[in-house]
Amino acid sequence: MDAHLNTAMEALEQYSIGCKSVDFIAQSGNTIYKVTDLDNNSYSLRLHISKGDALEQIWSKREVLQSEMVWLEALTLDTDVTLPSPCKNIRGEFITDVNHTHCTLLRWVEGEQKPFIPTIEDAGAIGELIGKLHKQASNWSIPAAFERPAFDGSRIKQALNMLKERANAGLLDAGDTELLLHAGERVIHMMDSMERTASNWGMIHADLIPSNLVFDGEEVRPIDFGACGFGYYLLDLGWTFSYIHPSFREQLLQSYSKHHPLPDNYIKRLEGFFLAAQLETMNFWLGLPDWQEWLPGHIGKLASREIKSYLNNESFLFSGVPYWE
Repeated sequence: MDAHLNTAMEALEQYSIGCKSVDFIAQSGNTIYKVTDLDNNSYSLRLHISKGDALEQIWSKREVLQSEMVWLEALTLDTDVTLPSPCKNIRGEFITDVNHTHCTLLRWVEGEQKPFIPTIEDAGAIGELIGKLHKQASNWSIPAAFERPAFDGSRIKQALNMLKERANAGLLDAGDTELLLHAGERVIHMMDSMERTASNWGMIHADLIPSNLVFDGEEVRPIDFGACGFGYYLLDLGWTFSYIHPSFREQLLQSYSKHHPLPDNYIKRLEGFFLAAQLETMNFWLGLPDWQEWLPGHIGKLASREIKSYLNNESFLFSGVPYWE
């Protein structure tokens, strides 16, 4: 970690903050340090170090990082949501380059993380938060030279091809995989046939799961916008619903709709986007070194529950046993 810490310290020299401490937090897509200044304000310093794989190179591209920071700044100005607001360096820029590494500094968001969403009140607070984000995105004019990936059917096709390869190699159950492929084709058809409008498509967080939500009293705060991009707002909700118990989902949607309207036939569409989010993230999951230990079981439950219901045209959004139980 020494080389990374040196880069972090050099980057911090480009900001007008006096550092009291710099603590290593994590390394996933980025290397992250928590920085505390002399007035006890805290920041998150991210070193965008690509691991050389094609997907990650997109996420650490300068224009793409710049665009994430531009949206975070707009969200800070346009909403009352507490989120990781971006900080500019002494040259008035969001990105600091040190040792061939892009670095960004964000305000640290205080709060408690929960491993899962335990109460209906928490689900309602999450709905309110997502509604506020989508309301801002639907009213926001995308600035020139703004570049973020789009979550469209092509990413699901990519995941379906990977699932097919693993099943052909005998690493996944052929019957389960067949069901996922059928559901994936239906989901892609749904997405392709939806007209994109300001009220249903725009910038989404794309990873609003328990590890990216922190709670401060009754307020819920989003963190880690590193996967944000263009997508259907229902896809954002679909991914969050992967971690919300069916009995809490109605409350989440009621709170959401106070800030951003739900479209017609949203239940059927949301079930499709729930599966779209599950399938899209297979691209990531199948790349993890330990996927064979847990993913076949996850896929088996998903196939026999939500996907089976979806293919039989039976609603599952507010009832049934979720795949994780």
